[in-house]
Amino acid sequence: MSTARIIYHLARADFLERVRRYSFLVMLGLVVFLGYQTAIGNMALELGQYRGEYNSAWVGAMMSLIATFFLGWFGFYLVKGSVARDRETGVGQIMATTPLTRPLYLLGKWLSNFAVLTAMLAVLALAGLVIQFMQGESMQVNLPAFLAPFFFIALPLLALVAAAAVLFESIPFLQGGFGNIVYFFAFIMFLPLFLENSTLSRYPAYEPMGLGLLSNEMGRALTAIHPDYGGGFSLGSGGQEIIGTFTWEGVQWTPAILFARFTLIVLAVAFTFFAALFFDRFDPSRSKPRRMKNPAADPSPAPASISQALPSVHLTPLNRAASRFSFFSVLVAELKLLLKGQRWWWYAIAGGLIIASIVNPSTITRQYVLPIAWAWHILLVSSLGNREARDNVQQMTYSSASPLWRQLPAQWLAGFIVTLLLGAGALVRFAVDGDMAGLLALFSGALFIPSLSLALGVWSGTSKVFEIVYISLWYLGPMNRVDALDFSGANSSGRPEFFIPFSIALIALAFLGRSRQLRN
Repeated sequence: MSTARIIYHLARADFLERVRRYSFLVMLGLVVFLGYQTAIGNMALELGQYRGEYNSAWVGAMMSLIATFFLGWFGFYLVKGSVARDRETGVGQIMATTPLTRPLYLLGKWLSNFAVLTAMLAVLALAGLVIQFMQGESMQVNLPAFLAPFFFIALPLLALVAAAAVLFESIPFLQGGFGNIVYFFAFIMFLPLFLENSTLSRYPAYEPMGLGLLSNEMGRALTAIHPDYGGGFSLGSGGQEIIGTFTWEGVQWTPAILFARFTLIVLAVAFTFFAALFFDRFDPSRSKPRRMKNPAADPSPAPASISQALPSVHLTPLNRAASRFSFFSVLVAELKLLLKGQRWWWYAIAGGLIIASIVNPSTITRQYVLPIAWAWHILLVSSLGNREARDNVQQMTYSSASPLWRQLPAQWLAGFIVTLLLGAGALVRFAVDGDMAGLLALFSGALFIPSLSLALGVWSGTSKVFEIVYISLWYLGPMNRVDALDFSGANSSGRPEFFIPFSIALIALAFLGRSRQLRN
């Protein structure tokens, strides 16, 4: 079989497997919802107090920007995980016995990632046509002007996102939750780095999202019609008062611009081949070996034969004292599982954050130290509710005595205790300063974090959903002063009147999901 056919069939099989998953349907629903929000005017592209007429060129550019921002940011988490899935299901080990090379395998995964993201982009493109007719400002459809931003702006970015997912799955320390957090902040920090850097801003066509390219082209056209335009380019809620519109015919796609955009696709392929340098091809000998005890220091002798290694065992029934349930013992076990594997420096930084919360004034603690402390343990609490699926011990856990009322509450309480311990310094500081609003916000936040993790972990079966949702809430609420999402009270009262009842509802939702799992 030729190389092209191998890559095609590998990408096709992986693509068909993904589109049958619930995560794809959820993401597709979010894309449709995003298109609906744009159609009713809650999302709009504006240049200061002006906007373009809703013709094909303007709508295509607006929808391509929405696609690059939404799919570029969150589409990464949708496509990341295909290599890990092959590893968990044993498919990867079967592929390792074939002549399939590492670059070809990862190239097939890249194409599959790219195809999934392109399917989402196609949905937004169809929504764009509907939006143009709904607005009714221009009923003439110019397909080249409408589709050009999708092909030359959105697709190159999606190619890079698909390659980034492959690269993160190939590098061991970026495969899990740490890699998810790194990508989240890397995407946020990349935009201002490129747009505000004078050297990089001279080449807007090379900026992956196309913000600089479109803002320059649209700004030039608007200035020719309205010389009073003083700058400004936003893609947001559309709440600003619009004093005028203008007709924009689209980007002048010169050979230099097209070369720059297609260079990004070449760069994506280069990233994929670069990832092959780190990919272990499902060979356990390439991974870091675990620490083993020194056989000479082990006093227990090795079994001489199978009969000696497996002696006959007479099982006696447990007495009543041994079968008695101890919630405290289960809680201690859950705490050990939650904190297992953390290195000394993790505890040192956690202790430093607690001390910093005590020694700083309440205002500094609320705005900076406490939010950072509650971001420090995200990879710990993200395992709540999904550890059983991750470690493949569902049958053992669910067959135990009353797992719904014994193990699940202990798991939530372990997450609550760890969250509260990281906020212990802030609790002392608020109590000393008599900051009752801060104390109430701290309590409601400590309730909310493990409740959100438990509910999302039970229903999704993975820690990825909580990591994405929580870090987004953390970034928008405490760190960027969106009061409605400020669960820690960094810049507001913390809204305990909402987050405490919402936390209780999340706990109930987690119990409902676990009972459903037990029935199945």
